[in-house]
Amino acid sequence: MSKCVLVHGAFRGSWAWDRVVHELSSRGVNAAAIDLRGGRPSMSEWVDDVLRAVDPGDVVVGHSMGGVVARAAARWPQVSRVVLIDAPVIESGQRAVDVSGPPPPSLPPRETDIPATPVGETNGFDVSLAAWVNERLSPTPFGPSLDAVEVDERVPLSVAFCSLTPEFFPSVASRRRFDAEGRGYETITSHHDAPLLAPIAVADFIARAASQDRT
Repeated sequence: MSKCVLVHGAFRGSWAWDRVVHELSSRGVNAAAIDLRGGRPSMSEWVDDVLRAVDPGDVVVGHSMGGVVARAAARWPQVSRVVLIDAPVIESGQRAVDVSGPPPPSLPPRETDIPATPVGETNGFDVSLAAWVNERLSPTPFGPSLDAVEVDERVPLSVAFCSLTPEFFPSVASRRRFDAEGRGYETITSHHDAPLLAPIAVADFIARAASQDRT
């Protein structure tokens, strides 16, 4: 049976999907959350991290920056569908920095590690969950954000955006573009970290998307 391969966003790890994996299991959906390597990786190496977990027919799910990696991984034929959770929807030839809002006058060096920003109540977290998340956050390497990706538009795409994400987040720019182009998507009532904050809604969306490809 095919499974869902879950790709975390910046500063997070496979642990960010723990609640969603539990919810998917209760729905009879197999899921495996992977960790993107640290150090000085390229986008292609992050894609390799995903593909090592992918079997033919699997669905790749990406949250936030993980959505960029998921779209890049979909060029390989074993991926049957990509599901994006509040992620920037990147197009062929773009880099992650191209969909992250107006570029700064100068970008940091490729070898830069971007420090994590602690989460709190303003991000939708209660005190205990915020503490659990903050002790697990880690810097994210900047290098992959400078690598252009190629996207196979023939691979089916399911997209959900979060209703409470701040306006300056890259996913909001993609949502506006979808609205302008009349493209469909679903809305999850949550702040940006929906896999942690709204795991039931996220699992429901993933399960519905994955079921479209079952034979």
